Amino acid sequence: MAISSKVILKTALAALVVLAPLPACAEIKLSDLKLKIDPAQTTVSGISSGAYMAGQFQVAYSGLVKAAGLVAGGPYDCAEVSEGGIAPAVVALKRCMDVAMGAPDVPALVANAKAREKAKEIDPLSNMAKSKIYLFNGDNDVTVKRPVADATEQFYKALGVTDANFTYVKLPKAAHAYITDGYGAACDFIPKEGEKSEYINNCQYDQAGAIVRFFYADTKIPNAPVAARQPQLFNQAPFVGDPSRSGMAKTGYVYVPEACEGGRQTCRIHVAFHGCQMASNLIGDHFAVNAGYNRWADVNNIVVLYPQIDGAAKPTSNPKACWDWFAYTGYDFARKSGFQMTAVRKMIGALAGE
Repeated sequence: MAISSKVILKTALAALVVLAPLPACAEIKLSDLKLKIDPAQTTVSGISSGAYMAGQFQVAYSGLVKAAGLVAGGPYDCAEVSEGGIAPAVVALKRCMDVAMGAPDVPALVANAKAREKAKEIDPLSNMAKSKIYLFNGDNDVTVKRPVADATEQFYKALGVTDANFTYVKLPKAAHAYITDGYGAACDFIPKEGEKSEYINNCQYDQAGAIVRFFYADTKIPNAPVAARQPQLFNQAPFVGDPSRSGMAKTGYVYVPEACEGGRQTCRIHVAFHGCQMASNLIGDHFAVNAGYNRWADVNNIVVLYPQIDGAAKPTSNPKACWDWFAYTGYDFARKSGFQMTAVRKMIGALAGE
C-alpha cells in the first residue's frame, strides 16, 4: 500500500519535534513556591566535602536539623582542630582525609564543639541526643580513609547520639563516591588523576533510600523506578550575600513533588550537598537527577534542595567546587555565621515561608 507524501511529511515533522532540543529551564524563586513546610522534619546529607558540610550544618543548626547523612565524610570542624597552628587546608588533607598526621583527635574535636556551643556559635549540643546520624564509608575509599569515619562515629557517640539513632554502613568494594542502585560508574571505580568522574557509583545499593528510611519512621516505599518529574533551577543569589566570599554558584536545584506544590500538603525538607567535582558547573544536573532522592520524595512529601558551589566563584581557587569545610570562606566556616552556612539556612527559610 502506497504511503502519501502528506503522511511522510507529517512523520518527518513529528521526528523533528522529538529530536529538537528542549528549551533551557527557567530559574524560579524559592519564595514563589508557596509551600507548606514542617521545619521540625528538616534533614541533610552529603558526599565527601558535602558530607562535611552536612555534618557541620546539622551540628551548628541542631535545633532545626533532626538528622544528617555523611557519605565519605568525617567529624565536625575536623580541619580546624590540630596542634601547632597548622593551616586548616593542610589538616583537612593530612588528618581528615588521609591520616598521615594521625587520625582525627576525638577528645579535641569534642572540646572544640563545646567551645563553639559556649560561645553561642552553634546550637546547644544537647540536641544531639535526639539527632539521627547515617554514616557511610566504602572499603575501597582511599580518599577519606576508614580511621576518619571511625573517628566520626566516636565523635557523635561522645556528644550523646544514641546507638538507636546511629547507623554506620561499611560497604565492600565501594570507592569514594555517592552510591546508587543502577546509575553511575562501577562500584569500585577510582578515577586516576585528571580522569573524569561524577563520583556517583553503582553498587546495587540504594543509598538515598537507606538514608530516607533511617531518617523518617513513616517512610513509604516508592513503586516507580524513577522520579515523576525533573528538579528545577532556582536563583541562589538572594541567599549568598557577598559573592566575593561565598564560593557559591548563581543557581541551585530544587525538587518539589506534585503533592507539595502550592501548599497542597504539608511537606518536609531534605538538603543534599554534592561533593567535590560534582557541582553543576562540572557535571550539570546529574547529582540532582540521579542521586535517588527524588523518587523517594514523591511518595514521602519531601522537598529536596540541592544547593550548588561553583569552582570559578570567589574567594579562592576552588577548581574542584568543594564545599567549605577547611576555611576558604573565612574562620567561621563551620559556625552558624559562616557564609555558606548562612546561605543554606536562608534557602530553608525561604522554602518554609519564614
